[in-house]
Amino acid sequence: MNHAERKESLPLENANSRGTDLRVSELKQARTVFIQTLVLNLLVAIAKISWGFLSHTLSMVADGFHSLLDASANVVGICGLSISMKPPDDDHPYGHHKFETLSAMVISFFMFMACFQVLSQIIERVFSPSLPPNVTLVSYLIMIGTGIINYLVSRYEGRKGKELNNDLLSADASHTLSDLYVTCTVLATLLAIQMHFPILDLIGSLIVVGFIFKAGYDIIICHLGALVDGAVLSPELVKRLVQEVDGVSSCHRIRSRGMRNHIFVDLHVQIPKHLSIEEAHQISGLVEEKIKQSTVGVVDVLVHMEDDGPQLPGD
Repeated sequence: MNHAERKESLPLENANSRGTDLRVSELKQARTVFIQTLVLNLLVAIAKISWGFLSHTLSMVADGFHSLLDASANVVGICGLSISMKPPDDDHPYGHHKFETLSAMVISFFMFMACFQVLSQIIERVFSPSLPPNVTLVSYLIMIGTGIINYLVSRYEGRKGKELNNDLLSADASHTLSDLYVTCTVLATLLAIQMHFPILDLIGSLIVVGFIFKAGYDIIICHLGALVDGAVLSPELVKRLVQEVDGVSSCHRIRSRGMRNHIFVDLHVQIPKHLSIEEAHQISGLVEEKIKQSTVGVVDVLVHMEDDGPQLPGD
């Protein structure tokens, strides 16, 4: 590499280093948010499950397991984010960021396990009737209080997810927000029990199971693309950006993969055939810089340079 090339590459390398440091800082902040919400979710789960068992209210117990799953999700998120912060190594040359996605998938597995647990209790209640639910003022206060906590946690996680560009936080915020619908269902169930319709406790529990299953399914659909290398960016968007760079004739075979906040892009760029290798190198650097500066989340761009002559079939 000659002196001119070194002068051009150093700013880009420094920019990449700053981008990596910023990403690690964002992951640390996201992990702190998960630690904070873990404490709140544990308190909410303990309150619901304890009083649900004491009052023989199965819908409260089911909702408590749902909240306990929130706490489990926080633990998984903390572990996943901690691993994601590790730098690339020989075994993981593209980094460890997919562990964040894998953590979200594990969360959905826990949610399905909770569905099975609550369904088992419903079946047991049907075939082995126990004491009727005993709804008191405490039951309402617990559900209303925990509902307010869930709402505040969801707003906080959602805001931080957007601020830190973190899919895992955003997914957990949506999951936590779904708890409000479950809480409303349980409150309606408590009212029905007081009106001497105890069967609605079982029906309410089934509705809670439906919410849990739906939330788990949504998490899988949201994160599956990253695990199977689904396209993250629109090729048309990338093409428009690249063709704004001076010296570029056209581009094709545009591919992207990764997570929304950690995207890899590779593409073929065509330039006039009379340009020198040094000029081609300069254009390649400009293309990389253009994509990174114009698209949030792009961490690496691989540019294949070609002349703008006729291309072989399949190129």
